[in-house]
Amino acid sequence: MTIDHIGAILYPELTILRIIGRLSFPIFSYLLVLGVESTRNVRSYLIRLFLFALISHVPFSLALGYTPFNLVEYRLNIFFTLAIGVIILHRPLLIIIPFVASLFLNIDFGVYGFIMITFTGFLKESKKYGILSLIMLNFISILLWEPQIYALFALPLILLHMDGYFTKWIIRLGNDDEKIIYPTWRKYFFYAYYPLHLTILYLIKANLF
Repeated sequence: MTIDHIGAILYPELTILRIIGRLSFPIFSYLLVLGVESTRNVRSYLIRLFLFALISHVPFSLALGYTPFNLVEYRLNIFFTLAIGVIILHRPLLIIIPFVASLFLNIDFGVYGFIMITFTGFLKESKKYGILSLIMLNFISILLWEPQIYALFALPLILLHMDGYFTKWIIRLGNDDEKIIYPTWRKYFFYAYYPLHLTILYLIKANLF
């Protein structure tokens, strides 16, 4: 993600940076699926995503060259996309709402993003249909933006994680207690990193470019 934003904000002529960045959204979609699956409170999860979407709005807009509070020249950041993705995953019957909304809102990844999240959810139900649907989606995405096809390179990483090839960093209570505790700082660090790194890139662009 950071490499992608460095390319978009500081070095738009270096397409390779944007290509590398295509791996980020499929991985975010997969992590969102895991998050909805494992959270004890979907409502709190949704509120947290919307909160950081609001916090990130100004840094995102300034860094990418959008007008934050202009109803014509604006763009909603990826936290909005992920928050709506939670609704899609938790209440599939409401899927029509974000698709209609995307026709009127300039939101990061738009309809493609919502379909990506939906199809990534299919992987948990059926790897075969999930893989096929994601391949089809990203080949179709060539019509919108050619580099988006490289998002498929994230698929092997997702599948390896699903098969347990990546170990998780966990903290256990005692030797016999199997309860897993994730440090609060780690969870919020990754939320806060998004607006922070955009702010830094904006300052670099404003002062050095």
